Amino acid sequence: MVVLFVAMALPYTFINHLMNAISWSAFDPVTSMDEKVPFIAWTFIIYASLYLYYPAAAWFGRKNDATVREMFAFHQCLFILTWIICLIFIFLPTEIHIRDHIPFEVRSGEGFWGFWYGDFMHSTDNPWNAWPSLHVVQSLLIVLILRRWKIIYGIKEVFVWSAWVGLCISILTTKQHFIFDLVTGIIVALIAWFWLFIPALNATTNSKWIELLPSDSSDE
Repeated sequence: MVVLFVAMALPYTFINHLMNAISWSAFDPVTSMDEKVPFIAWTFIIYASLYLYYPAAAWFGRKNDATVREMFAFHQCLFILTWIICLIFIFLPTEIHIRDHIPFEVRSGEGFWGFWYGDFMHSTDNPWNAWPSLHVVQSLLIVLILRRWKIIYGIKEVFVWSAWVGLCISILTTKQHFIFDLVTGIIVALIAWFWLFIPALNATTNSKWIELLPSDSSDE
C-alpha cells in the first residue's frame, strides 16, 4: 500500500493541485445527459469503494507462485498506465464544472454529507484529473485480473460486476466526472488490458521471471 501511495497517489495529488492553479481546460466534454444525471449524496459510499479494489489485487495475487509473478507484473503495468493518464491530465485537462449541481449547503460543508463532500472530498480533490476516469480504469483492470485468477466466478462474479457498475454510476451521481470520463475510462482500460496487461502477464512464465520469483511446482 505504501508503494501504491508513492507511485500513484502522490503524482495524482501533485497534478491535481497544479492544474487547479493553472485553471485551463483544453475542451469541455459536458453533454445534455450530464445535466440530467441527478446528484445522489449517499453514492459517495459507493464512490469510495474504489479503495477496496487496491488491496484485493495484492491480497488475492498471493494465491500461488504463478499469480504472485502476475501480481507484480500487473502492478507494474498499472503504475505505467496511471502515469500515462497523468500526462493526459496535464496536457489535455478538463475542468469538472458540474459540482455546482450539488446543493450549496452540501458544498459548503453543512450537515452529514456536507462533511464528506465539502470538507473532505472537495477540499482534497480539486475538480481536475477528469478523463479518462482513474476510478473506472483501475477498478475495471482489477476486476479483470481477479477474473483471470479465477478468484471471482459464478455468483461472486455477478456480485463483483454489479458492484463495479455501481462504482461507475457513482462517479456521475457524485458529480465527480462527466459521462465522457466514464466512457473513455472503459475504452482505455480495455485497450490496455489486451495490448499491455495480457502480454505482460503471459510473459511471467519466462525464465527471467521464474528466476526472479522461483516457483514451487506444487503450486503451479
